[in-house]
Amino acid sequence: MTSTATASFTVDQWEPQATDEFAGNELGRVAIAKTFTGAVEGTSKVELLTVNNATSRAYVGFERLEVSVDGRKGSFVLHHTADEESGMTVQILTGSGAGELAGIAGTAEIEIDGDDHRLTLTYTL
Repeated sequence: MTSTATASFTVDQWEPQATDEFAGNELGRVAIAKTFTGAVEGTSKVELLTVNNATSRAYVGFERLEVSVDGRKGSFVLHHTADEESGMTVQILTGSGAGELAGIAGTAEIEIDGDDHRLTLTYTL
């Protein structure tokens, strides 16, 4: 059975670091920490690799969540990919669930509207 869990989150840390620049492309790394409240409750740490140039930008990243989802405590990893043409895709990494979240699978949607940040997990357990 597929379930949906929605939470608000705050970004507690955002530490960008430029790592390389060549031919108008800037590569970077961003360390992020978040706190979730709602049907997803807990914290996460995110590592992003980014690239920006005059016409596009993209990133890939992994987010380790230590949370409860609908009251089940555990952890799992979200795999992020995004670019200007395809938009953002966020999936639960297969096999990454632990604790009461072992076996979790599915996708996530992240919405940002000004200072309001929301995560919606669509998952199976």
